Amino acid sequence: MITGCPGIVVVPLLSHLGSTPIFLGRIREIRRQRDACIIQRLYFPEHPTDDERVFAATSAYVAQFYARGLASPQPSHVAPAPRAASTLAPEAESSIQAAMHAELRAIREERDRLRCELVDSRAEVADYRELQTELTRARARVAHLDREMARLSAELDRVHKRARNLAHP
Repeated sequence: MITGCPGIVVVPLLSHLGSTPIFLGRIREIRRQRDACIIQRLYFPEHPTDDERVFAATSAYVAQFYARGLASPQPSHVAPAPRAASTLAPEAESSIQAAMHAELRAIREERDRLRCELVDSRAEVADYRELQTELTRARARVAHLDREMARLSAELDRVHKRARNLAHP
């Protein structure tokens, strides 16, 4: 650590033969920005993600199978082949769609809950890392104070010895 400047720590880099100074304030700022980015990634239903759009399109595609009695969907550029009426009654179709919507709703709620847990756990990890950094600083400070006490104790012993030598020539 550079003497008199606790905001600078020298960290050895594997890619270099020397060390490089790291400014702790900058590290904290980067962590704050990262945490803000994590919070900004929270789910907002009015702005679906690309994955959600793909999931919705897939769900609509799968719903076509239910609506057609599990028959393959007809391409839009080909005239549909005549076929028998749907094997499912309208009540059954609506109950299937309601079940699908309920399942989708449950999946979205679970996804939202997991996202919140993820944000919370990332915040806990950031706090844990900051505590580890503080603990490392405290240990370094204790080691420094131990060395200082040993130096002062040795100095005191030398002074006592000199005083004894002066008293008993």
